Amino acid sequence: MPKLSVCIPAYKEPALLEKALQALETQTFRDYELILTDDTPDDSVRQLAEQWQSRLPLRYQANRPALGTPENWNSGIRLAQGAYILIHHHDDWLLRPDSLALFVQALDEQPDAVFAFANTDIRRLSTDERIRLNRPSEIQLAQLRTEPEVLITADFVGVPSTVMFRKSAGLFFDSQLKWLVDVDFYVRALRQQPQAAYIPQALVGVAIHEKQVTASVTKNKNLLLFEYFTVAEKFNLDLREEPYAGAYGYWFWRLNVQSVDEIRAAGFYGPIPAGTEALIRNRRKFGFRHWYIKTVMFVKYRLLGLKRKDLHE
Repeated sequence: MPKLSVCIPAYKEPALLEKALQALETQTFRDYELILTDDTPDDSVRQLAEQWQSRLPLRYQANRPALGTPENWNSGIRLAQGAYILIHHHDDWLLRPDSLALFVQALDEQPDAVFAFANTDIRRLSTDERIRLNRPSEIQLAQLRTEPEVLITADFVGVPSTVMFRKSAGLFFDSQLKWLVDVDFYVRALRQQPQAAYIPQALVGVAIHEKQVTASVTKNKNLLLFEYFTVAEKFNLDLREEPYAGAYGYWFWRLNVQSVDEIRAAGFYGPIPAGTEALIRNRRKFGFRHWYIKTVMFVKYRLLGLKRKDLHE
């Protein structure tokens, strides 16, 4: 059996997928299988997989009908034979030849860690410009051990492509979620085993482009309300306390939520957490706070030219 299963849930975009395959081909760590589960309605990804089967330890599965996000991710987990699993999005890529080796080493050296994660280099696809370097602070790393639910307010772990987890955890992604599906997975994993291995280097590149699920989801008011209240119920969040009050207040402002009725209309029928109505009433305060922070950042980094920590190693 291979030590690692790299699972790529594919959907169209064979050119981006080939970039990911090219990076995998350069990896120094070789004890892995590559599982490509394909939701693409045509044969473009299948044809690419056939071209690469002699170059990589690749298994291909076409999903008919398409499974969608995140069930396509879960299909890879079900097929995985490795002790470790990496859900590698088809439009992301490994930055270094030793990326897989460093992920595996982190889990080998920290047997109590339920997953290992690294920094993420987030770039604009059209220009290759770095947007930011996603990396946690020391305070955030400590919070992972004591209160992993803070990831719901700010995902400092990153996309699934930058998280390698143990198959023995027995976890799958929640199929009713799209926007919070990854942080929900991380929180459940850390509640089960409150330790993660952090790798302080950027090992994965993430391209931001208009075809990503994120681009459409952030404009879907009902989906966002349903998911934020689903995880609030699942993890028993207290919306009267920070950082949850600030995060939910911000979304109420951004989505212009004016009553609890809109949450019900979004399809959430569970108990409404205490403090929700007060946050809705005060949503403009959270909007003002958001714009104040954005203005301060603009002055510091654009007008004064200070060095941004999230753009540099």
